[in-house]
Amino acid sequence: MKIFTATLCALLVLASGALAAEADDDDTKEDMLRDFWKDEMANFEYTMTNATTGEPIEGAGAIVAPTFSRDKVLVGVFIPASSGFINSQKTVNVTVCEFMYPENCLMETPYPGAPSEYACGLSDEERPETGFECDSREVEVEPDGDLSVDVEIEEENEALYDDYAESPAPAPARKLLASARIGRANPRRSRTLRTAGARGYGRGR
Repeated sequence: MKIFTATLCALLVLASGALAAEADDDDTKEDMLRDFWKDEMANFEYTMTNATTGEPIEGAGAIVAPTFSRDKVLVGVFIPASSGFINSQKTVNVTVCEFMYPENCLMETPYPGAPSEYACGLSDEERPETGFECDSREVEVEPDGDLSVDVEIEEENEALYDDYAESPAPAPARKLLASARIGRANPRRSRTLRTAGARGYGRGR
């Protein structure tokens, strides 16, 4: 069964509890790298939930990680066939969504299961002033029914925005998927990962 790319797989292995070492007791280069990636994984990892109920999907998980390109993110998703979310689908869309202007969000209807730190919710998607944007990539489902993919998602919308709307000094304009928080679950932006009736949330960091 295919899993994420070798790079993402290595991140997961290094971050696993079985290999974890005390962060304040690094005796080798390997210890340092393990602790480094463990901290990074807290930013990159997403919890996949039922988009309707907000309940976590057992055995599912995802990663949204930065790339060297200014307009792309690397996304890894795994949803087991046993979850019932894939059914008989041969392909699904993997989508990354984010709000460009979260200061305009009203949060009248929060996302089910989202971290409390998220600034925007489901009801804010229909508000033009929030700058809600999504970028997608169609991917194939594995023959055994699992969704296990790693893809680059490229932004198609050319809109630019400041990294932090409330910053006293505006940051340089950046594209939607290329802010300084790229790959992280910035609660100000309320980034979500969506596919096959599932919605993924970062840790709100």
